[in-house]
Amino acid sequence: MKVFVTGANGFVGAAVCKKLLERGDEVHGLVRQTSDLTLLAGLDVTLHIGSMDEPAALKPVLKGLDVVYHAAAAVSDWGSLAWFRKINVEGTQALMKVAAASEVGRFVFVSSVAVHSFSDVRKKDEHAPQEPTPFPYCQSKREAELAVSRFHGTQGMETVIIRPGDVFGPGDRTSLLKMSGMLEKGQMMLVGGGRALGAFTYVENLADGIILGGTHPAAAGEAFIITDGVEMTWKAYFDQLTQALDLPRPRLSIPPLIVKALGNVMEGVHRLLRLKARPPVTRYLADHLCSHCYFSIDKAREKLGYAPAVEMEEAIARTAAWYKSVVRDVSHEEKAG
Repeated sequence: MKVFVTGANGFVGAAVCKKLLERGDEVHGLVRQTSDLTLLAGLDVTLHIGSMDEPAALKPVLKGLDVVYHAAAAVSDWGSLAWFRKINVEGTQALMKVAAASEVGRFVFVSSVAVHSFSDVRKKDEHAPQEPTPFPYCQSKREAELAVSRFHGTQGMETVIIRPGDVFGPGDRTSLLKMSGMLEKGQMMLVGGGRALGAFTYVENLADGIILGGTHPAAAGEAFIITDGVEMTWKAYFDQLTQALDLPRPRLSIPPLIVKALGNVMEGVHRLLRLKARPPVTRYLADHLCSHCYFSIDKAREKLGYAPAVEMEEAIARTAAWYKSVVRDVSHEEKAG
């Protein structure tokens, strides 16, 4: 198959590209002029320089391709609704129109389990409530999903929605590397003792699920939650990760009410002072870590035959090995220099 991946240089996009190449697909990827291509090193991906701001320019590139995997997005717990809408909603709508006009057969939209409301329900699925949310990221993903669902069948193009959970694994420079200072010094803190369940999703397993969305006949017109399907708390995850890293386990904990209060105060200060930088603690982060976020993957198992190929223990071991190679090796080089 001939396929196109937006955000090809990103954490998820690069993993998808690698899996597609292993299948024998011809892979084209969209990257910006200034994109860091580290995660694509050694991969035979035909890169196209561009952005979601000018999707019409992609029409010649998309002509004759079978599937578009749309992994590019604004992903953050801080930012204006207008900014998120421009990228996640308007950008997706424009890309779908160009893809359909280019006779692409299927469009796979990478969304998020964040479209579902934070709650203490221990196990959710694709039908879980999507209550009104104060979080712009969640709202933009919901609106984008609605646009994708409505576009299904337009000009003969099928659409599919994939909702990942909390993605982790080798190449995670967004979350894991930002924690390195606290992890290395034993200062990592849990929220509420880390008792909330996470939606842990190993990046290679997610890539498999996304590709099933692009290739399986039963995926057309549907939405699927893709996680590792494990019922694990944040404490258990960080205990296993720090053990694999030979680092102290997190022993400090902040009560949920204090974390939520901090999120409110810090966001208020940033808005009052018109600071563009992300607050150290946000309401989104507080709600996410205080609420159970465990999802059923039964639908993906039954309709797509999805099964996480890499089990949690091995996934954490691979993540730790990558972390050591990046953080520890760089640190040793700096000391040697």
